[in-house]
Amino acid sequence: MTSDENAAPAAPWIREQTLAPGVLRWVLDNPSKRNAVHPDALAWIRARAGALRGEVVLLTGAGTRAFSAGFDLSALPEALSEAAARDGLPDRPLIAACDAIEAADACFVAVLNGYVIGAGVELACACDLRVAREGVWFQVPAARLGVVYHARGLQRFRAVFGPGLTRRLMLLADRLSAEEVLAVGGLARLVRDQEQLDAVARELAERLRGFSTRSTRGHREMLRSLERDGAPDAARLEVHEKRRRAAYTARGRSED
Repeated sequence: MTSDENAAPAAPWIREQTLAPGVLRWVLDNPSKRNAVHPDALAWIRARAGALRGEVVLLTGAGTRAFSAGFDLSALPEALSEAAARDGLPDRPLIAACDAIEAADACFVAVLNGYVIGAGVELACACDLRVAREGVWFQVPAARLGVVYHARGLQRFRAVFGPGLTRRLMLLADRLSAEEVLAVGGLARLVRDQEQLDAVARELAERLRGFSTRSTRGHREMLRSLERDGAPDAARLEVHEKRRRAAYTARGRSED
């Protein structure tokens, strides 16, 4: 992928790079803490996701050891202090960031270059697709920490890992291997090494950018809605039908 010379300004602990027209890479950049996710990085994700307009975003971690080791515990006292003024729950920044990813007018691909823990698992599950290299594993230590994970996060885990693996993840705090996740459809690709991972991520981004914008947006938004809300209500069906008609009307136009 491109060098850091193409990086756009971002918040501490996260970097943005432009890899090609309409293709961005967001790098969780906290290597001394194995890319633990700081609340400021989550706030940046929330704000930046809302400004996207049709891009493909490759979300990955710095280095080759970890995608993310979870929430940055050094920021927990600050997060707790801010959350106490509202409802006493420090995971609000993570919830808001994941919601923003799912609401964004963009396709997100989690490029899993190392192990994935806690908050990193939810960020990866909020993405539309996931690719990983061999040796990657997933773990959510909520049971060991004695906390109860929020419902929307559990819904995301179940959509990606299925009911059986999600129970192992949450009730037993098991490590799930990339091979297990691939077997239930939670990964779009599993490759041998980092070089292949980078190449496959770029290839998927180019394919997503090459397809009809109307088609991609229509399918993406309905799939996200089905995973989030279940069977669509009348209003969502009406929006989807309008998108279908617009897509059929626009077929063959060069601007699409």
